[in-house]
Parts: sequence; C-alpha cells; structure tokens
Amino acid sequence: MLYLMTNTFWELQKALDKMYQPQVPLLKMSLWAFLFGILIEWNALRNIMQGNIKVNWLFIPAIFLAIVCFIPRLYWSIWFGVANPFYIEMFKMAEIQILLTALSGILLVRSFNKMVLE
Repeated sequence: MLYLMTNTFWELQKALDKMYQPQVPLLKMSLWAFLFGILIEWNALRNIMQGNIKVNWLFIPAIFLAIVCFIPRLYWSIWFGVANPFYIEMFKMAEIQILLTALSGILLVRSFNKMVLE
C-alpha cells in the first residue's frame, strides 16, 4: 500500500512539473489513503467478513468525510479563493487531507463493525 502511495506521489510530482492536470494522481492518492485507513482496522474488517455486521451512527460522518476528502485540493482553492476559515483551509493541505481520508476509511469500517465499543 505504501509502495502504491509513493508511486502515486511521484506521478503527482511529474504532473505538477509538466503543468498537467493532476486530478487523477490526487484521486489515486486519496483512494490509497482510504484503503490504508480500512486496513488499519484489519481486526474489525475480519469481524465484518465473518458476518458480524451492524450499521451504527458512524456511517453518516464516515461517508460525508470520504466524499469531502475525495474532492481534489485544487478545487477547494478555485471554489473558495485564498482567504478561508480553517475548516476549508485544511482540505487544501495535502498532508491533512490524506490523514482525513484515512480517518474516513477507519470510521467506515467501525460503522459496520458489530463490536465497536467493546
């Protein structure tokens, strides 16, 4: 997973150097971070695969956060300009956006796990 993220990072750097549209590498990087977040919860994922599924309230924030995090950071600048409140500014920073995308993967797995609080 980290190998794929590294290759996508270099693909993104090449696209930025050549002034291409880097939307595809940004989406791939978000996808890898989302899958990395899912794999962090491997124990809960194994529990879900065994049929212990119960959807709880974490599902809604997980889906909302995933949708917001999959929007490439270039669009946040186009839509909101330069001066933004922190909750818009955090989606322009690549590191924070990747962390939030991994968090959305973690929350999604936890939202389906039957034993969330145990």
